[in-house]
Amino acid sequence: MRKYKKRFLQAAVILFIGLNFILVYIDKEEKVDRIAYISEWSKAFQTDLEENLHTSGVLTAVDENYVYFDEQAGSFAEFLVEKGDQVTNGDPLFSYTVDNYYEAESQLLQAITQLEGEITAIQQAISQMNAVQIPQTNTEAPPSLEITEEEIQVEFPQDPIQAAIVKEQYLVEKEKELAQKNAALTSMEDQLTELQSTGDTITVESPYSGSVAAISPELKDPIMIIESQELQAEGELSEQDRAAIETGQPVEIEVVEKDIHLQGTIEQVSDKPKDTPTVNDASIYPFIVSLQDDGHDSGTAEATLPSDESADETVPTEGRDTQDNQTDLPEKEVDKENNVDQQLPEKTNLLPGYHTRLVITTKSSMQATALFEEMVHQNTVWKMTNEGKIMEQQIESGILMNKMLEITSGVQPNEWVAGNPESQLRNQAAFITPLKWGNGFRSTINPKEIKWYEPLLTGLVSR
Repeated sequence: MRKYKKRFLQAAVILFIGLNFILVYIDKEEKVDRIAYISEWSKAFQTDLEENLHTSGVLTAVDENYVYFDEQAGSFAEFLVEKGDQVTNGDPLFSYTVDNYYEAESQLLQAITQLEGEITAIQQAISQMNAVQIPQTNTEAPPSLEITEEEIQVEFPQDPIQAAIVKEQYLVEKEKELAQKNAALTSMEDQLTELQSTGDTITVESPYSGSVAAISPELKDPIMIIESQELQAEGELSEQDRAAIETGQPVEIEVVEKDIHLQGTIEQVSDKPKDTPTVNDASIYPFIVSLQDDGHDSGTAEATLPSDESADETVPTEGRDTQDNQTDLPEKEVDKENNVDQQLPEKTNLLPGYHTRLVITTKSSMQATALFEEMVHQNTVWKMTNEGKIMEQQIESGILMNKMLEITSGVQPNEWVAGNPESQLRNQAAFITPLKWGNGFRSTINPKEIKWYEPLLTGLVSR
């Protein structure tokens, strides 16, 4: 008899389970309530995200300055520098003997007069610009400035901040031009003094500071090339990478030879391929990175450690919660050992030709709302509402970095999202999660962490 009862019970259980499967399968109108068991979930968080492009480059001089010799001015005597020498403004470069003293003296006097007039005009332009008052608000536009020295008119933007930038850039350019004119004037005056003293010899001084990159013993113009001490990084981009690069994007520069890191900005990126484009060859686009001003003399760069954007904040380390971890999104402090200040030399000499690794930030989003990539199912997430329901939500995404996906719409920070396979979830279904003794359940059973034996011992002693 027991044998028949056991078989009958087994058949009843199988029939009950099978009937429920059939009801669920044929429930097209979703009238049968279902409960989702959520074993994996995560909270949307905020963090800084960025997309980077890694490429290589090489340090080059920002400017190449050419020095010429007019054979009609006289007979070349000798070079006073060699290739590779470092020169500054006023250093002697070469000497020559004039054919006609009075003609050479007249030309020098004429050049000095012209330079003095140009210097006076530049000084007046600087004074005019310094006198311009930029309003604190954009209620009134700054006045336009007509520079008579250049016969141009400077138009200021309506925005006071942009107007201040225009003013500052103009002043910087004019101060640089004034320094160059003063150096040229000093050189001409020295040449005139030497000519009047010797009667036939003139020593040409360098109007530039930098390194002598080339000398032409055959006296073919330019007879000398002086590279500036200011450096930049140059690189090349493929067609695919070119589409993501724009001027102004920040760049981290690692100088391989010196093992130092610098900051820079995309200064130029070519719209035309390096070589004549062909059907069978890939197009290559050159670009230039300007190095960030370090406050030191040109030709030197301060060695700094690479910046770590996450060093000053806590970031999530897990993508989901399971039965073995806590319900709150676990966090840990980022290891800051690599960011500890080190005793590095104040100045590190950098030379053209040093190879670099470049990291170009093509996109960035500060304090973006993010989820781990595995919590998103084909631009859809399953929100866990306060009413105990699962809600299907379409989202729009942005930057993907280290498995963290930016959510631009559809999810707000601190909202909970289920991470179960999508096939296990249904919109507006009720959900349950496993109890966790360490987080929630324990405080419910024992709200204030009271030790049960303390009141018992107190009662026994009092008796």
